[in-house]
Amino acid sequence: MRIETGSRLHFGLIDLSSESSRVDGGIGLGIKYPGVMLEVEESTCLKVHGPMRERAKHAAEAVIDQFNLQPVKIRIKETIPQHRGLGSGTQTDLAAGFAVARMNNLEISTSKVAEVVGRGGTSGIGTAVFEKGGFVLDGGHDLNKKGGFLPSSASSVSPPPVISRLDFPDWNIKILIPDSTGAYGSDEVSVFNNECPIPISEVQELSHIILMKLLPSVSEPDFGLFRDSVKQIQEIGFKKRELQRQPDSLSIVEELQNRGYAAGMSSLGPAVFAIYPDPISVPYDDIKTIETRAMNRGAKFS
Repeated sequence: MRIETGSRLHFGLIDLSSESSRVDGGIGLGIKYPGVMLEVEESTCLKVHGPMRERAKHAAEAVIDQFNLQPVKIRIKETIPQHRGLGSGTQTDLAAGFAVARMNNLEISTSKVAEVVGRGGTSGIGTAVFEKGGFVLDGGHDLNKKGGFLPSSASSVSPPPVISRLDFPDWNIKILIPDSTGAYGSDEVSVFNNECPIPISEVQELSHIILMKLLPSVSEPDFGLFRDSVKQIQEIGFKKRELQRQPDSLSIVEELQNRGYAAGMSSLGPAVFAIYPDPISVPYDDIKTIETRAMNRGAKFS
């Protein structure tokens, strides 16, 4: 069996204020490439080969132990660049978890696999696009259950509910990845500790932008409104603070915006995205660039 995923662009977390009964909430987009591709077959013991094998092995072991399943052999053929803001961890963990479940004929939800392998504890975007792709808004978590401001890698709560899922227009997308690393592990936890809580006034303004501008611009579609909405999101709330920690990415975002593109940084970066209905030309020959499109379906099993 083969499992193929896409990855995701994370436009931003919404409410990190602690002023309401919920926390987090996220908005993001599933993209076709880069992605994870792995092959799985029956085995007498768990074997994982290829890049990110230790991570995939840990996820597979969690599912095997949770449901008392038979081991498998996994060969990872393609991966997503790590610690660049594209959600490599979630896609790898879910693909490995489902590899075990499917080979054991276990019918299980994406949310349950994510819970077992420890993903979706802050943002639900990666989990949602694995399942159905598209442009996703999630509803965050109960603040009392989560207990504070933490990234998904350090949170044990279940993935949040999907509030809205829209097909994304067939616009061109380019991802630029500066030669730096996004925060992860203890550094990622420190970002949340240092930057939160976010003032409730910024959360309210961001919520209005998402509800009355960003989501309608995708639904209609209206690229001009979409571009303006994405720009405003970069200038407020947690996303503004994420960008300030990545000066190279901030400079690229500003240049792409000046060229008329919808541009922003994905998650904690450093990956930057540019979106435009027509072909995109970027002035950065020395920066890794990936051309892709929105993925309006979930992971593929064959």
